[in-house]
Amino acid sequence: MVKFIEGLKGKITAEHVAIFFGLLSTCLIVALVVVVVHRDNLWLQLNDAREKLDVLEDYIQSKDLSNLRNLFQAHLRSEF
Repeated sequence: MVKFIEGLKGKITAEHVAIFFGLLSTCLIVALVVVVVHRDNLWLQLNDAREKLDVLEDYIQSKDLSNLRNLFQAHLRSEF
C-alpha cells in the first residue's frame, strides 16, 4: 500500500494536475452550453405551445358563444 502511494505521488505532477483541470473545465463548459441551449429550446417550444393553446381557446370560445346565441334565439322564437 505504501508503495502504491509513493508511486501515485510520483505520477502527480504540476503538469498532470494542469492537464486534468484543463480537461475538467472544458467538459464543464461544454456541459453548461448544452444545458443552456436545451433550456432555450424548451422555452421556445413552451411559448409556441402557449400561442397554439391561446388560438385554440379563442376558437372554442367563439364556437361555444355562437352555439349559445343560436340556441337562445331559437328558444325565444319558439315561445312567441
